[in-house]
Amino acid sequence: MDRKAEFLKIWTEQVNREYADNLLGWLEYETDFFTAPASTRHHGAYPGGLLEHSLNVYHRLRAIVCVETYGTTTSDLLAEDVEETVAVLALLHDVCKVGCYHLETKRRKNQETGRWEDYQGYVFRDPLPLGHGEKSLYLIQRNMDLEPEEALAIRWHMGAYDNAAKADSRALSAAMAASPWVWRLQEADMCAAWVDEREAEE
Repeated sequence: MDRKAEFLKIWTEQVNREYADNLLGWLEYETDFFTAPASTRHHGAYPGGLLEHSLNVYHRLRAIVCVETYGTTTSDLLAEDVEETVAVLALLHDVCKVGCYHLETKRRKNQETGRWEDYQGYVFRDPLPLGHGEKSLYLIQRNMDLEPEEALAIRWHMGAYDNAAKADSRALSAAMAASPWVWRLQEADMCAAWVDEREAEE
């Protein structure tokens, strides 16, 4: 199964709330979500990298919840509302990145020949610079409602890397105390980016 088909299967089977179809239609027909990179030069810096990262976060987050609940990384016994929250958080946490990455001609020095050469690389230009987690919240909630704990988790999924946390760590600490989904999503996101996607590069 290709990655887009996997995403659609998870979404249609696990997300049953009102307006879920609206959000999926927006992602599929009005954004570059399924073809965008996840970054310009770090994890997922290639077409489809954002989709791949979102799926990696889904599998990591679901495993975290299964271990907490049943002591194993897989289970078919998670409650429907838990399955839905896992899917919503993991698949949408980085939706703020849609429409931000653009291919341009860049210059680099060829390490073998010592000569300068042109290459196609991504640049980041955000048409709506609201912040990372904040922008994801805004874009999601224009199309579909979130539960309060889901909103907290998406808002703070960058953890200590969030600029707001650097300015005032009390808000991040309060969010983590308010809902375990906050630190669960942070952990899943970090493992996907720094373990799964690093291993795939090697």
